[in-house]
Amino acid sequence: MTRRLLWLDVALFALLCLAGWQLRREVAWENAREQAMWNARVTPKAASILPPLAPVAPVLATSYTEVAQLNLFSIDRNPQAIIEPTAPPSPPPVPQFPVARGVMLWDGAPPTVVLSERSGGPQKGYHPGDRIGEWKVVSVDHQFLALEWNGQQFKKRLDELMDKTPLVQEAPAPAPVQSNTPAPKNTQSLSDAAKSTGPGIDVGGGSRMCAPGDNTPPGTIQDGMKKVVTATPFGPSCRWEQVK
Repeated sequence: MTRRLLWLDVALFALLCLAGWQLRREVAWENAREQAMWNARVTPKAASILPPLAPVAPVLATSYTEVAQLNLFSIDRNPQAIIEPTAPPSPPPVPQFPVARGVMLWDGAPPTVVLSERSGGPQKGYHPGDRIGEWKVVSVDHQFLALEWNGQQFKKRLDELMDKTPLVQEAPAPAPVQSNTPAPKNTQSLSDAAKSTGPGIDVGGGSRMCAPGDNTPPGTIQDGMKKVVTATPFGPSCRWEQVK
């Protein structure tokens, strides 16, 4: 037992000596390395000459084009001006429609419509193709009147174009004063009495309208013309035709 402890002490002592020798070796190596670093001389390199700076280009307004295009809040973002399309000119206003006075539809004769350019204006008979003011008569029947203006056609009802102005009635003539003298015998013919209420405005086609207040009976012949009365949707139509 004692011998074993002795050998263990010898082994531990040898190990301790080996560790001390290794530590002393490392310390010496580090000291030599440090001394060599301090004794080393470093040769400095010559400093290189810096190249001269490039000249600065002058500031131009065109160089900011890209900056403006990338700025969302710049009014000059789009270099190409946008021309807003101009509104087309408004079409001219439609002129006033003529005033209808009546229509005459006879067999063998072109349809005739009596028109005036304005209320109370002169009346005249018009056939399809005739012009009244700015309007052109296209077609006419017992119910509708087609008019053309500026390349556009308008189809209007005759009752819409009729003159709604009330007629002014003439005051009745004063009653004749009775006298004891016997009235002379009336020898005036029927044609002479109807001269003031005979044929009126010429409506074309050898026909005339009846004058206002014409109360001569149908079939009366006056100045080579015969009075004809026909029924229409707007009431009786009175005209004078040439006697054939």
